[in-house]
Amino acid sequence: MSDHYLETKVPGFKYGIGTFSGVPGGEAGQCVALSDDDEFALNTDSTKRSFGILVADAVDTELCSVACCGGIYETDNYTDGVAAGEELCCLNATSLLDTATGGDVVIAEAISVVAGVLRFKLLV
Repeated sequence: MSDHYLETKVPGFKYGIGTFSGVPGGEAGQCVALSDDDEFALNTDSTKRSFGILVADAVDTELCSVACCGGIYETDNYTDGVAAGEELCCLNATSLLDTATGGDVVIAEAISVVAGVLRFKLLV
């Protein structure tokens, strides 16, 4: 699928007994929301609270691992323009972390953005 990654720096909780729902699948670093019992789909609504962030690429109907309940992570899969100290939300179109604006549900805080890598604190 992709060459993107999500690396754990300080672990939070990883939920790994749910399946992913969506074709063609999801990429590491994309935000997901609950779509059914133990089922996750990409979150495409910045006003909806995300459950967490995909730890690795996910395939439709297969088990996936979702980072949630805090922790410090870094990824190369986020939107351009994010700066350290900003509150982050899930961008509607891509399900990637982006700078939050009015009405967006904040799910993370940017710690640093260096050489194309975002380090952040997960709040969900």
